[in-house]
Amino acid sequence: MKIIANHAHLFQPEVREVGTMQALESLMEECHIDQAVCFAPFTANYKDTGINQNRWLYEQIKNKDKFFGFGTIDFSKDNLKEQTEEIYQLGLNGIKMHPAFQKFKVDGDRACQVYEVAEKYGLPISFHTGVHWYRISHYNTLLYDEVAYRFPELKICMEHVGGYSFFNEALAVMCNNPGRIYAGLTSVFTKDYNIIWYLGKEKVKDLLWLTGVEQSVFGLDFPYNDAQKTKVSIKELNDCIDEMQLGEEAKEKVFGGNLLSMIKR
Repeated sequence: MKIIANHAHLFQPEVREVGTMQALESLMEECHIDQAVCFAPFTANYKDTGINQNRWLYEQIKNKDKFFGFGTIDFSKDNLKEQTEEIYQLGLNGIKMHPAFQKFKVDGDRACQVYEVAEKYGLPISFHTGVHWYRISHYNTLLYDEVAYRFPELKICMEHVGGYSFFNEALAVMCNNPGRIYAGLTSVFTKDYNIIWYLGKEKVKDLLWLTGVEQSVFGLDFPYNDAQKTKVSIKELNDCIDEMQLGEEAKEKVFGGNLLSMIKR
């Protein structure tokens, strides 16, 4: 089965040695993953270096057919629309946003500047969802319903599907916006690591039952998950689909087909 995976964070060697392009390629080979979406680093990882994280990602993946790229936004600057425009002009495929880490309000005016341009150009946004040690009122999972209402053409992927704490809220948002919001099945099977995002097989089967197989996307969370954890996630997700008797077509969608639909311009 061909696997196209979302959610690989890339870093320069001096920032995170295990998060380089070479390390990602090694993991993909060991786990039999054919293609992957790479996320540009957040600006905080390159503070005072002068590096443009989106141009750096573009240089890393250009002319490499097995990689797609998602840019990031520097919220310490005011040119949010221009940054989003540049992501599109670079030919990147979407945007990665992390409300808790980047400390912005999901439905705030500044974030909406990004959504407006992303919707215009058909750039999907992968959001980190779930508890992440910042004021929950700014990134409560139910706020994504408001974003979906205000930007009806914007494609949204809720990574970690709200995590253990906000899984039901994530389901509510998806069911309220059928076909428009994707579930990022990332770090949801690793019970001994990132346990606040752990869902397990029963919750994932509930997700597939309630939302269908067209709205779920397999993700890596590289480099935070190594090859062994990635293999566990692939097996567990395969088992969910087999136990529900959803068939090989469902696997093709969840392990890549839905991702390609999400990033297609």
